[in-house]
Amino acid sequence: MPCASCGSRSTPARGPTSQSWSPSACSQPDNANLGPSDPSPCETVRPQGVESVLGWQILASNLPPSLCLFDQPVAEANQPYSLPDMSYSQLSRLESKYIEFLHTKNPILDLNELHRMVLHVAENGPDWSTKTCLVALVCAIAVLSEAYPGTITRSGAQSTPSLDQDDESGADAKLSLQFWNIALKRLGYAMRENSVEAVQSLVLAGIWYMHRMEPLEAWKHFNLAGAAWNTLRLTRFPLGDLIDNTDTTPNEHTILQALYFTIWKSECELRLELPVPGPPLINNTYFPLAFPQPPRLGSQPSTPEASESERSWYYYLTEIAARHLLNRLVQMNSECADTPTERQVSLLIGRTEMMQAQISDWYTSLPSIFHFAVPDGYDADFQSDHMIFVLQHRYFTLRELVSRPFVRLFVDGLIDGMDPLIRARARSFASECMQFCMLKLSQTVAYRHQGNWYLLRSMTTSSLILAAVHLAQCRLREREAAGATPTSENLMPPEAWISRVKDAVESAQPFFDETSGGASNMKQMILAALEAAQQRSAWCG
Repeated sequence: MPCASCGSRSTPARGPTSQSWSPSACSQPDNANLGPSDPSPCETVRPQGVESVLGWQILASNLPPSLCLFDQPVAEANQPYSLPDMSYSQLSRLESKYIEFLHTKNPILDLNELHRMVLHVAENGPDWSTKTCLVALVCAIAVLSEAYPGTITRSGAQSTPSLDQDDESGADAKLSLQFWNIALKRLGYAMRENSVEAVQSLVLAGIWYMHRMEPLEAWKHFNLAGAAWNTLRLTRFPLGDLIDNTDTTPNEHTILQALYFTIWKSECELRLELPVPGPPLINNTYFPLAFPQPPRLGSQPSTPEASESERSWYYYLTEIAARHLLNRLVQMNSECADTPTERQVSLLIGRTEMMQAQISDWYTSLPSIFHFAVPDGYDADFQSDHMIFVLQHRYFTLRELVSRPFVRLFVDGLIDGMDPLIRARARSFASECMQFCMLKLSQTVAYRHQGNWYLLRSMTTSSLILAAVHLAQCRLREREAAGATPTSENLMPPEAWISRVKDAVESAQPFFDETSGGASNMKQMILAALEAAQQRSAWCG
């Protein structure tokens, strides 16, 4: 769908083969629909994570006060550790693992240059350079990363991933910390350099913290990476020409743009969950493209490596397009009134229909290699391909988030007494939200990767939304038993929602047992919601 403000496409255009992708540069930022008299996005954007749902009246009155759901102290990262094995065989193995598990999702490194750095460190040992810092970070992340399982049973129990020599045992966690200790001592040197390797090191530090489910530390380093990127831009490109600059090689040009979008994407993702300031890179004055300019896809000889690189870039661009949509949804939901009038609800319905059309456009623009079927009910086919799995989950999140405000209207009684046609349309959206909450809970896969913390937050949010609908239904039954007139537009929770939540929690049990990132507190909150729902059911019959 063309951008409403500038007419160019905000999602990549699909060619005849569904694989020729040439995203146009949309000159409008994600908040382009704001009028000149509207408040700035920095003033209006509110996180849409677990805490926003816990603020609903129905949950606030039925659940205990919330513990911190995003941060708990983790001490071992600051302890001294001995040097790890830094032989070529060890470093080469971890280099390959990083490329397989991380680089294909975020192509921010020059792989030829990375290999030269690995060879240098293996032959000469670690020095105090930023290059050694970068190699240590690559290894620290690779040790923590696990292979995507590729299979899952309907009960929620998963097959054991094949992890080669690594699993999430104490020994591997210790090995990761040994490499991190090397990098930590050199990050200060990286921060004083204006180099591509310095920016890459800060980004990788943020990614390492996300693997450990420490979102605040990750945000700090992504923020530093954004400042370092801007400093590099000002020193290397004083005229601001980052699009057609002739002083850089095509590969360096691609890396610089990929770094920009990886930092931007990482900060936006955290901003969806946490009350942190907007990314310093969010000002499109500094970078006018809506997408990075990839290498010339399809121009290289057909080899397995070239095909994988091409597939990686299609995935990367699709992810960025989804992030633009999520940013617009966060903006839209942030502007919802706490107690909306009938006119405001009517306007919200119109904006929701517009956003659903854009989500549909994103879905239909997917390259054929990433196609997945949209489920009609509460169950979806499990995707054996990791990239398709992530993109399917992005689609579920988009569909859930765009319709979430309507659930609150019903469970908190904010839509009572409004026009029946408005109530009926709002009920349809709220039902869609419940459907996609159920679908997200059905797609729980527990393996160590950068998105584990987001997975737990998403599970907690979906569980609380379903619990809120259940509690509201119990409240309605109590009122009807007391003589209130029944309404035809009330929400009914899915019958199997409790078992779906329990299966999801069981699937992610290893991560819920950790204290970092508020994981164990999230589990307590889910269990408290289940207990409140079951107790309320017993009271209302």
